[in-house]
Amino acid sequence: MTYSAVLIDDEVHCTESLRLLLEIATPDVKVAAIFNESGAALEYLKTHPVDLVFLDIEMPEMNGFQLLGALDQLRFDVVFVTAYDQYAIKAFNFSAISYLLKPVDEDDLKDTLTRWQEKKYKVMGQNQLSMMWELMANKEKPKSKIALPTNDGLEFLEISTIIRCESESNYTRLYCSDKSRYLICRTLKDVEKVLQENGFIRIHHSHLINPQFIRKFVRHDGGFIVMEDGEQISISKTKKSRLFELLNDVERL
Repeated sequence: MTYSAVLIDDEVHCTESLRLLLEIATPDVKVAAIFNESGAALEYLKTHPVDLVFLDIEMPEMNGFQLLGALDQLRFDVVFVTAYDQYAIKAFNFSAISYLLKPVDEDDLKDTLTRWQEKKYKVMGQNQLSMMWELMANKEKPKSKIALPTNDGLEFLEISTIIRCESESNYTRLYCSDKSRYLICRTLKDVEKVLQENGFIRIHHSHLINPQFIRKFVRHDGGFIVMEDGEQISISKTKKSRLFELLNDVERL
């Protein structure tokens, strides 16, 4: 099956190099149009069916989020092509939005296309888009929410409600204070990269916890903690020093 793609970036050399990389990466994605001016791209997207849009975030006339926000409905999937650094784009890590860092690497492009074709992310609603723009605009502040992909879009989850995260092979299960659970297609290492700035710590190779939900620390049997949901988690030897540092900061009676 062949899919149509549109490339949007105010820099001509970026769209041209991406076009060449797409030709090399896959025969399944055909470039239907290329735009170096966001206004013209907007008019095209209003009237033409498209499967996938490669979109720059920062453009002079209107940025990528503003362009998408000007559309009544999004009927395509988006891959942001951005010069933002890894810290800034952590907001995307749990979302249905894909991204490529400039300069685009051929292997990264192939990987993005493979994941897109395997999962066929549902398109974003405007409220979800607004949330992602807010996350990007406040990239220097600790995140209060993350976006989890669902069958019909995205679900935004308050980070403060997450008790713990447990590895299940290449997946991770999140346990929340309202007893809800979420299984996401991300490794625990990926989850740790996103949540560590919110205070989450890895105390075991299979467990990442929110210290706010520690109920008890037990010294015997090698040491383990009990979380607010009743789960008992062993503490890896290599992780004990970090946990003890944390416990030493807690006021004692």
